Amino acid sequence: MLPLNYDTKSDYTVRLPNPNKRQDIFSSGKTFVTYDQTRPLEEQLPFTAWIADLLQEAAVCEQQRREGEEQRAVASEEIKDAHQRLRKLVRIMRKTLDAAFPETPTKAKGWGFKVKQSTAKILLPQTPEEHLNVADAYIVKELSRPEADRFTSPHLTDVIAVRNAVAEKVALRDAGQNQRETAIAQSNAIAAELYDHLQGAASHLMSFRYNYTITPELQNWGYVVVTRRSAGQNGDDKTAANGSTNDTAANGTPTNGSAANGSSEVTLDTVTDGLLTP
Repeated sequence: MLPLNYDTKSDYTVRLPNPNKRQDIFSSGKTFVTYDQTRPLEEQLPFTAWIADLLQEAAVCEQQRREGEEQRAVASEEIKDAHQRLRKLVRIMRKTLDAAFPETPTKAKGWGFKVKQSTAKILLPQTPEEHLNVADAYIVKELSRPEADRFTSPHLTDVIAVRNAVAEKVALRDAGQNQRETAIAQSNAIAAELYDHLQGAASHLMSFRYNYTITPELQNWGYVVVTRRSAGQNGDDKTAANGSTNDTAANGTPTNGSAANGSSEVTLDTVTDGLLTP
């Protein structure tokens, strides 16, 4: 940690975006870049290009996160339908085996079923995974038998098709979930780096532009500047009015939010972890 305190007796205090909310950080970064790029090129801060590049990377990650989540959600719904078809086939399998082995039900174990010892009853699987395991065993067993001896209800080709459909949807769901989680991890890392740049830019502005004095003009770059409460005052701090040409800053509501949206009143320090994963 590298705490830096400026203008400690000022009537104002600066609030950075919440370091645990990457969308707040991205919003602050967009405000920063949008404003600074309106200034003459020679006056733009060195942080602006870095923040702009990070925002582009973040946009790619967020798109990948959305696509991964959509794929996961769609596949999850399709898995339900495929599992329902598989459950129906498994019930037909049990009826077929019951009829084929009325005196020796334990033979059904060869097709993946469990048999209750006390009643000699062929048991139905309960979970989706157990249904899939039965289907796998049924397919292996039937493929090992001469084609003329195979059961026709259900037909082997139907079992293979439904089993493959389930496996395909499960793979799509897992791939979507993995893509989503990978994108979130990358997006969190980008947000942490961007947060550091926002702190560095605030320090740069205070040092080289405002002579170490906190000013409401910092709101132009997306920082939240509020007036401090005195010992005798009640109520919350209020966003400072700076009268700038930036409409958002002028009305006291920068795009990265105010105290009400969970922004954090902090000294300038490096925060690189702890980002939330929505």
